[in-house]
Amino acid sequence: MSTSNGNDNVVTKSNWKIHWRMTESAGLMIYLADYRGHRVLWAAELPYVTIDHQSQDLDIEDGGNVGHGPFWVPLGHRTQAGPVSCTDFRGGFELSVDFDAGLYQYTQIWRFHEDGRMAPWLTIHGGGLHDAHTYHPHWRFDFDVDGAGHDAVEHFDDGRWTRVSEEGWFPYTGEADDGGFVWRQVDFGSGASVSIRPHHWEDAELFAIQHRTNDAASSPHSAAGAQTFPAAYVGNAPLDGHDVALWYVAHVHYDTAFPFTAGPWIRVSGF
Repeated sequence: MSTSNGNDNVVTKSNWKIHWRMTESAGLMIYLADYRGHRVLWAAELPYVTIDHQSQDLDIEDGGNVGHGPFWVPLGHRTQAGPVSCTDFRGGFELSVDFDAGLYQYTQIWRFHEDGRMAPWLTIHGGGLHDAHTYHPHWRFDFDVDGAGHDAVEHFDDGRWTRVSEEGWFPYTGEADDGGFVWRQVDFGSGASVSIRPHHWEDAELFAIQHRTNDAASSPHSAAGAQTFPAAYVGNAPLDGHDVALWYVAHVHYDTAFPFTAGPWIRVSGF
């Protein structure tokens, strides 16, 4: 099944009901997503795929002056290279769409499994100016686990799950629970949760921020100071019981093994 650009669409199957639309600059957005009749996600998007170039001596044939990064070409209507497709697989379905962003080509994928797993992925097809560059896809998740409030964020650290009381940066250090999960958001009332684990062979970090209407997803050129997104928005605001935005940032260095698929696995539990 394929659908046209610019429309709001609904998919109901495999225990999920999701809405999706193509954005101007944050890729294929998923919003108002329910699993087994329970709201788990208000919105999720891909606001940035930045590329850092480490080479300081670029030999450009046309003699033009080219910066060394970070580069950013928004994924959205203007870079969309084909229709959004919905494909069934055994135990679920996926939405996918290709982007042609200048020197870079991507395939954005959202997979939904009937057992409660969700996979927001980005296949990076490589290329670019030269081999010495690193991709940094940024996913932004506004989970509403059985409602927007009454949630807590936890980080697996020192062999146990630890409550995150205020905004912060939580990198993946190689430590995870028995299922490989590193971060989770838990609803106080129902006990339901969404847990996040990094993709294999992926360097990743998570930023937990109290939800703001003017964060980088809605105002991409207004970061405080010289810090990069989303670190510019990390303060000391409390998280317990508040609506929270989670930013998952991957770091993928280009090599000859590309294409590479980046992005987390997410599991919904308790419904």
